Amino acid sequence: MNIYWDIQGQTIVPSLNSRGTVSQYDFYLRDTLPVNLYLVTSQAVVNQPWAVTALAAGEEIDFGAKAAVTDTDFLFSQATWTSTGTGVTQRYVAEISLNTAELIAAMGDASSLDVIAEWTIRNTSNEEMYTTQVTFRILPDIITGSEGVPSSQYPVIAQYTDDSGVKAVRIVNAAGTAMGLWKNGVPYIFEPDTALWYPVTIKIVDSVPVLALGAGGNI
Repeated sequence: MNIYWDIQGQTIVPSLNSRGTVSQYDFYLRDTLPVNLYLVTSQAVVNQPWAVTALAAGEEIDFGAKAAVTDTDFLFSQATWTSTGTGVTQRYVAEISLNTAELIAAMGDASSLDVIAEWTIRNTSNEEMYTTQVTFRILPDIITGSEGVPSSQYPVIAQYTDDSGVKAVRIVNAAGTAMGLWKNGVPYIFEPDTALWYPVTIKIVDSVPVLALGAGGNI
């Protein structure tokens, strides 16, 4: 995402072409935000009121977010912003992780969490300049990686027609992985090294029925 920081006005603006301001962003918990941060200053051009600028030598960008000003620790932060591009493409790139243990704990079961997000520039004397704040509203995500798959999504017994037009039946688990297969009344066995299914056939050897495997194939 692109963020345009009017450093002298200490506000976030929507774009190089807008005089408006941004007071809040909405994001989802556990996301990683790839950010292009543009530093801008005002210019007397009607259709582009902002000009891209760059840090002075020795200056650095710092970013952090807290639920309250009085909090001791950040919920998430980023102190490494890499300069890239030149001229109008000059920007500072970084990733902001919303997957920190501190943020997840603060979020709890809330329907949303507003945090104070702050950028500042540190000069060569480690003094802060142009400090700017905006609200990050964190919304709960629903995919956490611990969910199961709805049983109705993958019926346990599934009938289908293979690529050769042969009707078949397979048993699948909750993840949709085939666990058993029958075609033409014959069961198939999966061999993981070849990743193929082999039909179990019966051959008569010396008048005795003997189990054997047919040619492997995909299902």
